[in-house]
Amino acid sequence: MPQKRTGPPRSIRLLRPPGADGVGLMCIADRRQASYYTFKEIPCEIGGRAFALHRLGLGTLYHVRVGKPAQCSCECMGYLCHGRCKHILGLLALTGHGMV
Repeated sequence: MPQKRTGPPRSIRLLRPPGADGVGLMCIADRRQASYYTFKEIPCEIGGRAFALHRLGLGTLYHVRVGKPAQCSCECMGYLCHGRCKHILGLLALTGHGMV
């Protein structure tokens, strides 16, 4: 049976938990690069938890929703093209471990 191809292993680090202003800092890294994001939880009326992620250095802003699988969504090209992305996986890991 052929193995399913997976991307490079990724890691996520919470560099600063959300402070009094609600803004936190995280890093998503793979073997080639590390991307730094500020994030803030925003209101979500349709289920799950929503976050605004701002990639530092590029000015890119993503709105990401996490929760049950049917509640997850992101505005990035990875999610729009493939239905999965590092932003959702990272936030699921942080929220699942109670870090955010």
